[in-house]
Amino acid sequence: MSAVDEPRRSGGAGGEAGKSIHPMTVDDATRAVLPQLAYADAVWAAHETLELIPDALETGVRAESPGGGQELFIRLEWLPGHDDLLHPAVRRDGLTVEWSHLAGWIVRSGADVHAPPVDQLAAPEAVAWLSMHAALCRPGCACAKREDSGRWEHAVYLEIAIGHYTERTGG
Repeated sequence: MSAVDEPRRSGGAGGEAGKSIHPMTVDDATRAVLPQLAYADAVWAAHETLELIPDALETGVRAESPGGGQELFIRLEWLPGHDDLLHPAVRRDGLTVEWSHLAGWIVRSGADVHAPPVDQLAAPEAVAWLSMHAALCRPGCACAKREDSGRWEHAVYLEIAIGHYTERTGG
């Protein structure tokens, strides 16, 4: 059973059951175009472990600027009203946790944007912890700081793949 067919483990807005849209298997050609897919899989799995399932997971490439380079990204989004968003402002505005190969991780809810002090390729468990903390408290609050986020165990391979990607695309 792929993640597309697997029922979600936690409810989205309103608690209804849904389906994961996250792909579990990709071919080599797709990995060459989207080298961050393995990292997205690991981040998704870490969120599943905490039973903090976003409403959407996007991974792709976008233009950095018109006529400029390209940016690889991973974006997890909990829509406004999602059952897991316990802080009132975060529940009202929703939550986005996003990675870019150019800028690393950011956590955002409404106008509250926070660049957490984690490695650009932080351990997926650390990213899930950031998401959970933002859902409970809000992005960037000072009530709980995680000292060592760690680095993803396969980060070096992703760095190499991103290097090859940028050489090919000029991004």
